[in-house]
Amino acid sequence: MSDRTRRRNDRARAWPAFLCAGVVLSMLMVTIAAYVADGRPAGDAAPFLTLLTIFVGVGCLLSWKRPLNPIGWLLLLIPALFTIGTPATLLGEALLPSAPDLSAWLFWYGYDREDTWSWLPPIGLLLTQIPLRFPDGALPSPRWRWFSRYTIAALVMASAGLSTLSAEVYPGIPNPAHLSALAENPLIIPVSFAALAVAFIGSLASLIVRYRRADPVQRAQLRWMLWAVGLAVAILIASWIIPDPWMGITGVVLVSYGLIPVAIAIAVLRYRLYEIDRIISRTAAYALVTAVAVAIYTIVVTSVAWLLPDATTLGVALATLLAAGVFLPVLRVSRRLLDRRFNRAQYDAERVVDAFGDRLRTGVDPHTAAADLTGAVERTLEPSVVGIWTRPPPRDDE
Repeated sequence: MSDRTRRRNDRARAWPAFLCAGVVLSMLMVTIAAYVADGRPAGDAAPFLTLLTIFVGVGCLLSWKRPLNPIGWLLLLIPALFTIGTPATLLGEALLPSAPDLSAWLFWYGYDREDTWSWLPPIGLLLTQIPLRFPDGALPSPRWRWFSRYTIAALVMASAGLSTLSAEVYPGIPNPAHLSALAENPLIIPVSFAALAVAFIGSLASLIVRYRRADPVQRAQLRWMLWAVGLAVAILIASWIIPDPWMGITGVVLVSYGLIPVAIAIAVLRYRLYEIDRIISRTAAYALVTAVAVAIYTIVVTSVAWLLPDATTLGVALATLLAAGVFLPVLRVSRRLLDRRFNRAQYDAERVVDAFGDRLRTGVDPHTAAADLTGAVERTLEPSVVGIWTRPPPRDDE
């Protein structure tokens, strides 16, 4: 294939992805402008808008590079479903005097109210179709087709049922889809969320099924996803248990969700794929060290406050010194132990290099030095070809 043909094919694959991303970004800009025009602080919506921007960027990249993989298009559809609400509301307000019926349907989806349901379709797609089709865009096996159809049906039925509950979709505008029989039925909400719970749990369980059947490449891809989801969930749980919540913790939680599409992009594009073992090891090591430091700080402060009620400043200073003193030793030990478990390749490589260095320091046979060096390089770097250049011996006439 010539370079000109390759460039033409790249442009043909790129324009649908860039067009969809441009439309979503336009709706996102409209949402930001409407938010600022209402006089609401822009900082309150910044984390959520940042999260949507990450989804758009990753979705555009994957749709461009892997157009046959539906994950990229799903990542573009999710922020589109979130951001289309504001343009729909603005259009409904503009058409309200001339077309009230059409405006009512636009408000039905787009207007932001307490009992809104428009968050359900994008969240449902994120928690069902993306886990089911990660990383290659196909289901784990043909037997999962019925479950994929069930997740779509559950999502549609739950959205349709919840959208009929509110009596008004806009101040003074009745809900065109309101059904009194459903609104008065106490089972509609629990049944809807029970069906969605089955869909969410089954979709996430498909990752475990896929991991057990996967080859080494797919397992590395799945570890990226599991790492991102695990870290986001850990940050969410930490936000629940912080006794005095930090004002920006909600923003941190929302931005941490952006790790999921980033991990998906790395896994699908296979960019630095096998760095995941090192990342998992370092994440676990720093989490363990942080937990130990926080535990020591808490124990020392509470103990000093109990023994010496008037010396709280002394307790804080002592706890800070002890926590700082144990940080590096605990970090070294935890990294060594966790590398042995999660980053085994690097751990084994370091042991090979250390053993080779010990042989050089304690004395080495010149006849086996080249073989030892070649063996160390092959076991640590795994190159396809190894060559050693040695200085030629001096000639007799020199």
